[in-house]
Amino acid sequence: MNRARRLFVLLPAVLASGCGFALRGAPDWPPELDPIHIGGLGVRDPLYLLLVQNVRAAGAEVLSARSPEAAELRVLSLRDQRRVLSVTGAARVSEYELVRVLDTELRLPGEAEPLPLGRLEASRIYVFDAASVLTRSEREEELARAMNRDLVRLLALRVRAVLRGRHGGSDG
Repeated sequence: MNRARRLFVLLPAVLASGCGFALRGAPDWPPELDPIHIGGLGVRDPLYLLLVQNVRAAGAEVLSARSPEAAELRVLSLRDQRRVLSVTGAARVSEYELVRVLDTELRLPGEAEPLPLGRLEASRIYVFDAASVLTRSEREEELARAMNRDLVRLLALRVRAVLRGRHGGSDG
């Protein structure tokens, strides 16, 4: 029985690895961004802290001040929106959509013009429950952290795509 139980536990893992499944890791940041300065956010902003952690995990040095030798990732704006999605028959909100919108640009060393990275958006929908253990603000903070992770992942992918496009489509 022990052998059958072990097989039952290992079989899904073997099948998942065989189909190409892999846990989502942090996308690599291109080597052109080492060193880098991240501007436009406060140093205690959760998105800034997550960006710094992610870039450092990729092996790049994050500078605390601008430098002519460093790339600069500049956050032009970060906006939060909360939209009501549905209302109960008693005219109470039952679902919200939270949206974080990020606009950024990238300036490479020696380049006169920044590269626009465009608008990135992450959203989450949640059902509002007045009887929930978590307060609305705690739930929204938890969802904001998840959206920040999404934005950092999307930003890394966008940076790679923009830099690849500048180099004629080569993987770099």
